[in-house]
Amino acid sequence: MRKIQMYLLPITFFCIIFGGLVIHAMTVDRKQSEMENRPLETANLSPSSQEIFSGAWSKQVESYISDQFPARDTWMRNYVHFQRAIGKTYLNDKYAVDDTSGWIISKPAPAKSDEELAAFANDLRKLSEGLAEKEIPFTFYSLPAKATYSREPSPSYMPEDAGIANNKRLHKLATAAGVDNIRLYDEMKTDFSAEQYFFKTDHHWTMRGAYTGYEALIKTMSERLGEAIQPIPYKEDNAYCLSNKFAGSWNKILYMTVDNHDQICYNELPSFATQFTIYDGTIEGGVTAPYEAVYGRAKKMSPDTIVNYADAYSRDFAELTIVNEAYDSDKHIVVIKDSYFNAIQFHVASHFKKLTILDLRYLEKDIIPYLQNLHPDYVVLAYNDRNLKLMPE
Repeated sequence: MRKIQMYLLPITFFCIIFGGLVIHAMTVDRKQSEMENRPLETANLSPSSQEIFSGAWSKQVESYISDQFPARDTWMRNYVHFQRAIGKTYLNDKYAVDDTSGWIISKPAPAKSDEELAAFANDLRKLSEGLAEKEIPFTFYSLPAKATYSREPSPSYMPEDAGIANNKRLHKLATAAGVDNIRLYDEMKTDFSAEQYFFKTDHHWTMRGAYTGYEALIKTMSERLGEAIQPIPYKEDNAYCLSNKFAGSWNKILYMTVDNHDQICYNELPSFATQFTIYDGTIEGGVTAPYEAVYGRAKKMSPDTIVNYADAYSRDFAELTIVNEAYDSDKHIVVIKDSYFNAIQFHVASHFKKLTILDLRYLEKDIIPYLQNLHPDYVVLAYNDRNLKLMPE
């Protein structure tokens, strides 16, 4: 009996390790985590000698085992439940959750360094001056982000968020650098409502918030273009919502553990489906796509399908060219954007003869010469105010 007890622990340990390796080997590797919205580490079976001796390969192996661990999503979901059970404030060190309302609030952002903000302002200056060489006007817009303006309900002891201060400092630096710039919040703040303008469980704005941003954007753009362009008014007759469950970006990071009533909604003219010719890339590339394949793909999905923001509105394209048959202005506008612009890209496009939309996260171009060669009438850079780099994160 004593011999059995002596060998029981090492045998059990060996079985667990060996069994885990067998299960791991039999499990098909995943390339992408839908919950975390990031690529997962894949096996590097042919490491170079430099990777081995530098320690890079051992780190890859560690990341691979962590990312491809059997039933990883189940383990991670249970870990989130454990954090909530013990009363942890920031789940996964990122978000606070109010279970009564279903709101997810981001961990407060610290104050950004002067160097980081100055670097962005300097990039904006270079972009503005490069376009000015070809007499192309440019405006930098910051769009109000949920993480900046939706701070309640949150624990009373949560520190102040520095997002608004960071944004104001950046705009001061941009002005000092001679860059035309607009804090879109200043144009929206009269009726600003965080409860209406942002999803509870996602970092983006809702259709109502996006629409208010669109109205402010068109108003300020028309002033700069010297044209009387009127935004399409928000009409309840054009509004409708889907019954699909919504996979909010922050809820996905928390493995869909937060109950909520977020809905995907739209407010668009029926003519949007027919008045545009849409190119995935340039017109010269000749790759066209129908409106319903670019915008609002969730409308065609089964009501049982769980959909995310990209399904609801639009995924990110490196370059999208929209030619409009029923325009107010014959101008060619270029918008450099992040995902906040996706919900309103066709609303903006409806006013101009041509709209080119660029996403620098995916566009492999030297941006200033590329913009110069497009010969646009006006260039707008529209980022949510949490993006503090020309190459958005």
